[in-house]
Amino acid sequence: MHGGAHVLDENLQHKLEIDMRFLNVGSTCSANFSLQQGVLALPGPCDVALRGDALTLLRSLPDGCTPLVFFDPQHRSTLNRLKFGNEGVRQRGRFLLPAMTDNFIDAVCIAIARVLRPSGYLVLWADTFRLVEGHHLRVARMELMSTARPCRIALAPVDLIAWDCLRIGMGKRSRRRGDYLLVLQKPPIKAGATWRDHGIPSRWSEKVDRKLHPHIKPIGLITRLIAATTMPGDLVVDPAAGSFVVMTAAHQIGRQFIGCDLAYCGGES
Repeated sequence: MHGGAHVLDENLQHKLEIDMRFLNVGSTCSANFSLQQGVLALPGPCDVALRGDALTLLRSLPDGCTPLVFFDPQHRSTLNRLKFGNEGVRQRGRFLLPAMTDNFIDAVCIAIARVLRPSGYLVLWADTFRLVEGHHLRVARMELMSTARPCRIALAPVDLIAWDCLRIGMGKRSRRRGDYLLVLQKPPIKAGATWRDHGIPSRWSEKVDRKLHPHIKPIGLITRLIAATTMPGDLVVDPAAGSFVVMTAAHQIGRQFIGCDLAYCGGES
């Protein structure tokens, strides 16, 4: 399991050990969750939610351990450009969440490419500005250093789904009503052998309850995507889990899960 795994440096390992104090283990997860030679020893079946940093988690996972990663980066690109001046009042919950820089988001995508299996998928949420500016292309052909050998990893864009949240938002031209979901695939690029649900529409309408979490995403769409790209028992990863809706969806259809979020409390007050 650990033959080609990325080994943590001492500082990263120390941080992960600290974050693991906030481990919340589901009823199906073995309590034997530990670091072995700087790599997370994932119990099976695995149901793990951590409070911690996305890169810390990803860098601790073995190479090629998952067919599917969801990533919903927390950033302020849209709010910073609109500059209405009252975002803290209008979107207080989202405003208070820790924001990620573009360079950090790039680094997370590179780490995701390493943990994905060949032909695995990154499901990347993007708003209008990040989509039209092509932020997902910044990491499409970056060189990734594997512990085994250097290799060129491309996370190639292969699909796009527009999510309509059915609630009108802000905008100085058109007004926002949802987000976009970019589907990127690690080579070799394959469709038929890796995507089993061909009934998912490219425009998906689904309401969400932002009282649960300001960044919550549609569980119906997420469940369909998990079922389309993974098999029962596969591990699904979400390094910026927010509401942990991906974990809920994975549970519903018999997939394993590991994810983290800086704001996650694990039921603590």
